[in-house]
Amino acid sequence: MKRKLVKQGIRALTLTLPSDWIKRNHLNPGDEIDLIEQENTLTISTEKQQPLKEITVDVSGLLPRLADRFMARAYQKGYDKIILKFDNPDLMIAVKNKIPELMGYEILKTGKDFLEIQILSTQLDINFETMLRRALLLLMDMAKTCSDAWQKKDKKSLENIFYQDFDVNRFTYFCLRSLNKSSKLMSFGSSILYYLIESLEDLGDELKVLGNLLTNIKPKKEILNILNKMNEMFRLSYEFFYKPKKEQAVKAFKLYKEIGSLIEKALKTNNVDETKALISIDFSTRIIYHLTTMRLDTLKELSGE
Repeated sequence: MKRKLVKQGIRALTLTLPSDWIKRNHLNPGDEIDLIEQENTLTISTEKQQPLKEITVDVSGLLPRLADRFMARAYQKGYDKIILKFDNPDLMIAVKNKIPELMGYEILKTGKDFLEIQILSTQLDINFETMLRRALLLLMDMAKTCSDAWQKKDKKSLENIFYQDFDVNRFTYFCLRSLNKSSKLMSFGSSILYYLIESLEDLGDELKVLGNLLTNIKPKKEILNILNKMNEMFRLSYEFFYKPKKEQAVKAFKLYKEIGSLIEKALKTNNVDETKALISIDFSTRIIYHLTTMRLDTLKELSGE
């Protein structure tokens, strides 16, 4: 929509806010709003307490895995209250098992064929940046465990990667929900960040798979070398993500290409589990490299200033 600016005083210009937006956000004269200035864009938002965002869904006929995914998506999209109807107790079990991964969600009512789920705190005492960094650090630890524990034949640590992925899901789900709920976070480039966080959740799943595969394989020098290079690339990409430097981007890219070549050579193996592990490493490496490519625009050397 377009609005005309109205002159007020010597230098000030005013504009009217859409009445529908005012009603939807329950604003009154004297209320404060937030303004975010970014180049030629001005974002107007409010942190005023909003009514609960509710949804009632009948998941009857779905597979338990799909009910699980529905809960994750409903949480990420910002729903505060969900009434879930079902015709199969397996669906109820799947949803109940998913709730611990969704920060703030609690089951308030349970019936024979329904569940009532609600967020207990709309303002959790944590923030987006903290959760994103925790997810990245945990993923780095998972990747490092794949190489270190495998080299030491520490099967227990490899199996425990499964439980670390649980926390990765919690952190990334929270970040995706925060992006959808907060207009402050939804700035230019937020769609790329959203995709990256989705990819990080996939990385957690893949490292979980990799850890499980390695428990059935004897440590092999060639694959250990690839894992160590992947971890080095992960460290460089993480550092670049928060403090972009051209040298780090170049090193990460060279490692990425080197890892690809090494995987291609190692895939000549006749061991099926080794082949699966190499494919898993290749997929993980591709996601890790996103940390670098998605931040190239922040390099001062490319800003043209």
